[in-house]
Amino acid sequence: MYIGEAAKKSGASERAIRLYESMGLLAVARSGNYRVFSMADVEFIRLIKEGQSLGLHLSELKGLVDGENDFDWGKVLQLLEHKQHEIALQIKTLEAKSVRIGEYRQSIAQCDY
Repeated sequence: MYIGEAAKKSGASERAIRLYESMGLLAVARSGNYRVFSMADVEFIRLIKEGQSLGLHLSELKGLVDGENDFDWGKVLQLLEHKQHEIALQIKTLEAKSVRIGEYRQSIAQCDY
């Protein structure tokens, strides 16, 4: 299949797919001047998009590529653990800010303004 069909099946834009390829994230077979995608390529594009939806940057994902259109799953697991820890810290920070905002709101509500 060509890039348009791969884009539709993967949910990625043609531009995004070209970017993945130019970054070395995605290796695609060619027939003349045309990229020819397999269903395995489409699945790999979906994995890239899923990684992005989890907050992973393309540069991080590139570091996880092991060979052609496959990830080093051990590295993926390590990165996901790291991201989960980062998110837990962000949640704690946001919860502390929320408490402080609540305290300020109570203080202000008691004032004559």
